[in-house]
Amino acid sequence: MSVGDSEQVIRTNSLLIPSIALGYVPFVIIVLLFYGYRSPDETLPGFEFLILSSMFLVPLMPIYALYLFRIIRQRRGDNTLTKPVAIFYIISFIVPFFWLLMYAWFTINFNGIV
Repeated sequence: MSVGDSEQVIRTNSLLIPSIALGYVPFVIIVLLFYGYRSPDETLPGFEFLILSSMFLVPLMPIYALYLFRIIRQRRGDNTLTKPVAIFYIISFIVPFFWLLMYAWFTINFNGIV
């Protein structure tokens, strides 16, 4: 495998990680719905999972931002960055970021509970 082949692999797989990041929030919401069916007698079913899933984003969002910066810079240098791909990258960052902001708002307002 030459150097050109490894660059091609990186370029074709550059949508995989943003796809996972974009699917993170819907996955958490689906899991929270299943928690509600599993234990209907609890006041807040899946509350721990909601908090932990949001806390998981605290260290991952800066790492993901650096990854997106690197991949966008690489694709821009290769002239392979198109508008739909750039919009997809931006949306894949914004959706988990809003989930993280929701967690931050929750912990600030309900600090005595959490």
